[in-house]
Amino acid sequence: MIVEVCFMSPKTISGMSNNGNDFPFVIEGSAPNNVVDFLFDDADPFQVVPAWMVNINRFPIYIYVEIFEFQKDEFEQLCNAHNIEYETLNIKNKRDGAYKATVKNNQSFNAIFPYLYSTGSMNNVALWSLEKDVFSLGKREFKTIFGKRKLHTPIVSLEDNSSVFWVGFDGQHITAISNSKLFSSAEHISNHFPLTISILPAGNEVGEIHN
Repeated sequence: MIVEVCFMSPKTISGMSNNGNDFPFVIEGSAPNNVVDFLFDDADPFQVVPAWMVNINRFPIYIYVEIFEFQKDEFEQLCNAHNIEYETLNIKNKRDGAYKATVKNNQSFNAIFPYLYSTGSMNNVALWSLEKDVFSLGKREFKTIFGKRKLHTPIVSLEDNSSVFWVGFDGQHITAISNSKLFSSAEHISNHFPLTISILPAGNEVGEIHN
């Protein structure tokens, strides 16, 4: 199986985003060195991503996820069944919900990742970070068609050696935003990818980089 990777310019991240066009959240703190899109057209993310997180082995993993009202009971039952600690957060739309959760081992991540990916595919915000809780909510300035406005938004406060993952719009890709060497090159990424997966940098031919 092949996963295509696309290295984006760190300039993609800025203190002021185009609301809804780039990322549905704000990045603050330490500047990211690496912004990498992972496209799973030829691989199953439900198999690849949990194995990938096990290989990276930087637990606990912290989660921020926004869900629809009808999903709240299901999400809480899932967390309780797998000993995942969680807390609720208040977002602007009171009918829907936001949660932060702490995943302490690979079994718990295996259980919750399908939920993260499916809710992210519905264009709700689904994020996770390695080892550090970097998530909060607040008002920040965005560019909109009506000019600059302060909007309530998830905030990712990067620290040194931070790595954050986002399930992209419609679940078409997963983006890693990081200032860790783990994501500095295709070679570094392939070192912690599952052995059954080949990394294909965008624009290269299949087979150029393998584990």
